Amino acid sequence: MGLPEKFISCDWGTSNFRLRLVETHSLKIFSEVRTDLGIKKCYQLFTAQSERSQESFFADYLLAQLEKLDVQEPGKVYLVASGMLSSSIGMQELEYCQMPIAFTGEGLISKWHPVKNKLDLLLISGARTNNDVMRGEEIQAIGLSDYLPKNEKGVLLLPGTHSKHIHFDAGRFIDFTTYMTGELFEVIGKHTILSASLEESQWSPLNKDIFLRGVEKGVDNQLMASLFSIRANSLIHKSYSSENYYFLSGLLIGAELSHFKDSSETVFLAVTGIQNELYQLALKSFIPEARIVCFEPQIIETALLVGQRKILETHVK
Repeated sequence: MGLPEKFISCDWGTSNFRLRLVETHSLKIFSEVRTDLGIKKCYQLFTAQSERSQESFFADYLLAQLEKLDVQEPGKVYLVASGMLSSSIGMQELEYCQMPIAFTGEGLISKWHPVKNKLDLLLISGARTNNDVMRGEEIQAIGLSDYLPKNEKGVLLLPGTHSKHIHFDAGRFIDFTTYMTGELFEVIGKHTILSASLEESQWSPLNKDIFLRGVEKGVDNQLMASLFSIRANSLIHKSYSSENYYFLSGLLIGAELSHFKDSSETVFLAVTGIQNELYQLALKSFIPEARIVCFEPQIIETALLVGQRKILETHVK
């Protein structure tokens, strides 16, 4: 049958929802719909009513958003969904596949699921080890695999609310660890005694030294002993709240990255914006620059689409 000219990409995460109508070959985006109705909020709305089943509730929202895309015949366009839609709080739960996963996506669990006889939906499962789980990041990793060495070991680093460090070897993703760096930063900054000593501010090179001071303590396993120093420095030394903000950022990022200190593997960093600059600064402060590879923003931005296209290809050959 071969790949279609277009497909619809669905990225339904915990906090956000996104649909994109995509040209399959070039990955050009024709139209896009974004909302803040993530899986978590949608599931809460579902549990607050009793008229519709869980599957029907999610399907109705999906079809309503689909109408906003400029698709003439949606029933003839494949929709590929990765992320939380295949979770227990999504439309239909699929089991996590057990690592390892091939760079091609072989090993993932995926299945066609008709949506009210109006749409063919390709649901993709997440991945697991004996100690960890993820849904969505594995598709981004598969999309980035074209730029990873096929016959070497390394670590793909995906910073975020729940950062993923995905280890690969010989064309397979073999293991991963989740770090709650972004979520901890938000919780500490908004819901602890330290919140009064912190103020979000735009990044400036003037913050580099204080950020790296935090990184150093995080890498040296001094996270727990250093957190309250933020309040103490604010009270005793009148440190600026904006400086404290970047010290905390460095402290948490340093703690996340500390295991690279005793490793010889190359780190492949896939993140855009200010996080790219901060993670690069942190990594370069304690490991050789030759061990750090940073992806270009365009490669990162299309990674999910490339990964979804790879999975779609296995179903329409």
